[in-house]
Amino acid sequence: MQSAHHLETATDPPVEGVVAAEGLGRRSARGFLWTTLAWGSNRIVVLGLTLVLARLLTPEDFGLVTAALTIIAMFDAALDLGVGAAVVAAQERGISQRTRTAFTLNVVISAVIAGVGAALSPLIAALFDAETHAGLFALIFLYPLFRGAGQVNDAVLKRDLLFKRRTVVDLTRAGVRVAVSIPLALTVGGPISLAAGIVASELVAMVLLWCLVPIRPALRLQRTTVASLLSFGGQVTVVRVLGSFRTTFDYIVVGAAISATALGFYGMAYKLPELAVENVLWIFSAIALPAYARALQSGREALFSAMLRAMRLLTLYGLAVGTVLAVTARDAVPVLFSPQWQPAVLPMVLISLSLGVMSIAWASGDVFSALGKPGTLLLLDVPATAVMAGLFLLAPRYGLVGVASVHLVFNVVYCVARLTLLQRVTRVGARRLLGSVLPGILVATPTGLIGFTVQRFLPEGQLLSLVVLALVCTLVVVGTALLVARASVFEALHAVLPTRGAAPRPSPGHAGS
Repeated sequence: MQSAHHLETATDPPVEGVVAAEGLGRRSARGFLWTTLAWGSNRIVVLGLTLVLARLLTPEDFGLVTAALTIIAMFDAALDLGVGAAVVAAQERGISQRTRTAFTLNVVISAVIAGVGAALSPLIAALFDAETHAGLFALIFLYPLFRGAGQVNDAVLKRDLLFKRRTVVDLTRAGVRVAVSIPLALTVGGPISLAAGIVASELVAMVLLWCLVPIRPALRLQRTTVASLLSFGGQVTVVRVLGSFRTTFDYIVVGAAISATALGFYGMAYKLPELAVENVLWIFSAIALPAYARALQSGREALFSAMLRAMRLLTLYGLAVGTVLAVTARDAVPVLFSPQWQPAVLPMVLISLSLGVMSIAWASGDVFSALGKPGTLLLLDVPATAVMAGLFLLAPRYGLVGVASVHLVFNVVYCVARLTLLQRVTRVGARRLLGSVLPGILVATPTGLIGFTVQRFLPEGQLLSLVVLALVCTLVVVGTALLVARASVFEALHAVLPTRGAAPRPSPGHAGS
């Protein structure tokens, strides 16, 4: 039987691939750190805002805003019809005519989506039995207008790996949201305080992006350029829309088939897993396509090696953190959000594990776009989305736990199917894929077993219990990670920490040392 360490190092590429990708790897790692700072600061601020508002507003208030944002999220995936991804994948320099065309298309698309959404607000509100709050849904539809109008500007920053500037935008966005929402919650109250903060933050972010990356709109659109952008971007958009549907349809089902209050509990169950796991995955997505596209310029092996390293690190992180959140959910919800949110505990356990599983195959998604085949995932995503929708429609009869259980089971099956598709399309060996995934499983398994065992001997809903469980799980994660994934841990540290001099170029004679 192969050792875990041997399985891990089996993913190592030829020396030439390592040398070619080293500079890009460090730049991508630094970009990941800047993006993490931006998203992390943003989400921590939002979490702090949620902790405050959870004591000022009701579950129904949160449920109404969650319902509106769920609809917006589905439109958000199609805001630019994938032209932003096309700008990144093309790896052009400067602001070309193609970029200006993409910007013009994006502004028009965003305005259309916002206008249609505002017009349909009464019908959308009725879907959630919230006819008296149609104005709230109309206000929220300013979000895709402001968000979409800055997406190509943001894509240029991604393309050029200028993540420090993106950090400024995200930090500003978070600050504006707090500055608007808290005063409104203290004075006006109700869901409008949440919605106004979200819309105001996107308006300021749009203006800032326009200042950082000025782009003049193209007054004349060349048919060939538009066709090229939409041909690539259309496939990306369909994949995004299906993914967005899979991640938001459970919200729609809970809000429409159970109640807005139940949706408030379900949304709260998502808060910590979303902050600690899902947001990190989206941070990775922000740098993945530009990094993969650059790696491909050094050859397919450089691209696949970058993907396998990313898969190993994301799996280690996602499974470990998801397991820790599942163990601590029993105490984290009442301690952090107050006892009124107790019904969110068990859904949070299942959602945490589900998002951990989702991290396993996450790094593979942008590989297809980098190879110029973004539509490949449709072979899996179309039938998978149909199956998931059917299961979610049946789940409400079993309450929030039933919906969250479908979420977990679906992600397990989808992960296996996606890795199978990846192996067939890229011809990356199954042994290399297993070597990227296994260390994360070996870290998460003892963490869950020990964590849930210790939990049984601690009082429920206490701050001390939360602290003890968090410490125990952290020690298990660190210990097992150093035991079964030491190379990955030090590789990540080497990539992100500054070095005193240039790293020596490895010689073929020492490739295996």
